[in-house]
Amino acid sequence: MRRGFTLVELLVVIGMIAVLLGAMGSGISKARERAKIAKATQDVREMTNAILAYESYAPKRSLESVVTGGWTPASEGNLGMILGNAETESGADLPVLYNGPLKDPWGKAYEFTIQRKAGAIASKSESGFVTAPSLPNFYRLSDEERQ
Repeated sequence: MRRGFTLVELLVVIGMIAVLLGAMGSGISKARERAKIAKATQDVREMTNAILAYESYAPKRSLESVVTGGWTPASEGNLGMILGNAETESGADLPVLYNGPLKDPWGKAYEFTIQRKAGAIASKSESGFVTAPSLPNFYRLSDEERQ
């Protein structure tokens, strides 16, 4: 009796390995996509907190000077107040309130809006502004751009 593998047995094993690798590759690509969405979600949450922290950092500071009224692409120029690029009224530099990326994991700039609350009166306990970065730009991409 000969000991060893036949050609058919070898091909069956190679075929099984190929199927397992294909299934694993699909799972890995889905996990990467979910990781990108989670990263974008965290970036947006941090950006929102930084914009709101800007107003509460000093009593006289207001978001009035950066009210956009519409969706604006995030950049160093228009978000300088949270990136540490702005100065206070007394001339002192602001601290860095946000140290994250301004582009999402797909390479597009986050968009944000800062608007006055309807009928809001700014008080010390509550901000008179609403801020909302876009979350995430993934849903605006075509299928080809997502690849």
